[in-house]
Amino acid sequence: MRRKACPAPPRPKRRRRRGSRGSREAGGSPRFVVQETEEAALLLVPEEGPAGPRGARRRRGGGAEPGGAGSPGGAWGSRLPAELLVRVFGLAAASEGGAVPFLCRAARVCRLWCRAAAAPVLWQRVAVGHCWAAPGQKWVPAQQQKALGTLEWLAAHRFSLLRDFTLSHWKSLVPPVLQALAASSPHLATLRLAHCSGVTTEPLCQLATSCPRLVSLNLQGCQVDPWAVTGFLERAGARMEQLSLTYSSRLSAIFALLVGGCCPDLRLLEVNAEIKQCTQHFQLPIEQLQAACPQLQVLRLLNVTYYPKQLPASSPPSPGFPQLEELCLATTAFSFVDNHMLWRILSASSRLRVLDLRGCVRVTPKGLERLTCPDLEQLYLGLHYSDRSLSRPLEGSPLLTWKWRHSLRELDLTSQGFSEEDLEEAMAAFTRGGAPLLRSLSLTGTKIALRTVRTLIASCPSLSYLNLSSCRQLPRGTKKAYRGPGEIRQCLRQLLTALEDPETPEGGAT
Repeated sequence: MRRKACPAPPRPKRRRRRGSRGSREAGGSPRFVVQETEEAALLLVPEEGPAGPRGARRRRGGGAEPGGAGSPGGAWGSRLPAELLVRVFGLAAASEGGAVPFLCRAARVCRLWCRAAAAPVLWQRVAVGHCWAAPGQKWVPAQQQKALGTLEWLAAHRFSLLRDFTLSHWKSLVPPVLQALAASSPHLATLRLAHCSGVTTEPLCQLATSCPRLVSLNLQGCQVDPWAVTGFLERAGARMEQLSLTYSSRLSAIFALLVGGCCPDLRLLEVNAEIKQCTQHFQLPIEQLQAACPQLQVLRLLNVTYYPKQLPASSPPSPGFPQLEELCLATTAFSFVDNHMLWRILSASSRLRVLDLRGCVRVTPKGLERLTCPDLEQLYLGLHYSDRSLSRPLEGSPLLTWKWRHSLRELDLTSQGFSEEDLEEAMAAFTRGGAPLLRSLSLTGTKIALRTVRTLIASCPSLSYLNLSSCRQLPRGTKKAYRGPGEIRQCLRQLLTALEDPETPEGGAT
C-alpha cells in the first residue's frame, strides 16, 4: 500500500505593503493647487490616473455618496478648505447680483458647502423678488407663509452682517419683513423697496432707529403711507446720503423737511412719477435746497411738474450746488424749466458731468452756453414726447458742440428743429482737430445730411451708437439705429455707396 502524502501546511498570506502614494494622499499635501490674485482665486485639480482613489462608497439604496469619484467632477468639492470655498462662493454671489438664490442652492449640495454658505460675510448683499410665484401671480396663503417664514429665518440666521437689501414686487407682507430686518441687521446701509405695496410708518421708523448705519433709502414705485417718509426722515435724516422717492401728495412736506436742514449730508435726491400719472404742480425752493444740502451730487426730478419759488428782491446770492455732478430734469409732460431756472440751479456747478433736459423745450442753446460747467460729458436734449406745437430753436447747435467737444461722450438731439446747415456746423466740431471722445449720438428726426453723417463717422473712431431713425435727408436703408463698431462701419459703407450713386439727390433723401 502506498503511503498517502501529508498535505503541505498552508502558506501564510503575505501582507500587502501600502505604497507611499497612499500615505501621501491620506496624510500628505492636498491634491490641488491654488493660484491667487488680487481679485480672484484659481483652483487647479489634477485628473485622476489609473491608480486613482477607490470608487465611491455605495449607499444602501445603491447610489454613490455625494462628491465621490463616481460623481461628475470627482470629490474635489468635499476636499476644499472652508476658507477657499467661502471665497469662491463670494465671487459667485457677486456675479449673480447677491446671495439669493445662489447660496440657498449651494447649501443643499453637501454638509461642507452648507457650512460654507452659512458664513455671514457672504450675506452682505441680498435681493429678493419673485421666488415663490411668477411675476404678477397672486400668492395663495400657503405661499405667503412660506415666503415670510423663509425670510424671517434668513434674517435671524444669515443677516447679521447684511448691508444692502432689495425687495421687489411684493404686494403684501412688507411690514413683517422690515421688522425682521430691524431686529437682525444692525449693519444695514442700503434699503431698496421696488414696486412694493403696504409700506407703513411703524416698521420704516423702526428701521431708522434700529439700523444706525442706514444711509440710503429707495422707495420708487412703492405704495407708501403718506407719513412714513417724513417720520423716517425725522429720525434718520441727519445721516442720510441717498433718497429716491415716487411723487405723492406728501412731496411738499418732504421738501419742507429737506429745506429745513433735515438731511445736510444728502448726496443723491431722486423723485420720479409714472408717465400715465397725473401729477399736481409743486413748488421747488431752489435756493433753500442749495443752502440745506450743500453736498448734493445727483439731482433727478423725472416726469415731475414743478415751478420755481419766487425770490424776494432782498434775498442773498444763491450758494448753488458746488458738488453737483448730475442733473436730470427729463419730462414727458409740460415743463416750466427755462434758461433762467436752469441758471439758478447750476450757477455754481462747475463739476457737472451729466445734464438731462429731455422734454424741456424752453431751454435754448444760448442758455446752455452760459453755464459754467467746462467738462460736460453727457448732454440729452431730445424731445421724445413733448408737445411739438411749441416753438423750437432753428439754430444754435454749434454753440453746444464747440463748447464741449473736448469732453462730450454722449449727445442726444432727437427731434430738435435745427437746420441742415446748423447741424453741419455743429458736427464739424467732432471732425476737426484731435480724435473726439464721442461714443453715442442720437440724431433721430433731425435734418442731418448724408455728407455730414459720412464725415462724422469717419472722424469718430470711438462712436459705438448712432441713431439715424426718421432722418428725412438720408436714403432708404440707412434710417435706423446702429449699435457697435461693426454696424457703424456698415452704415459708412452704405453712405459711401449712396454718394457714388448718380441717382441719389444732393441732399441724400430718396
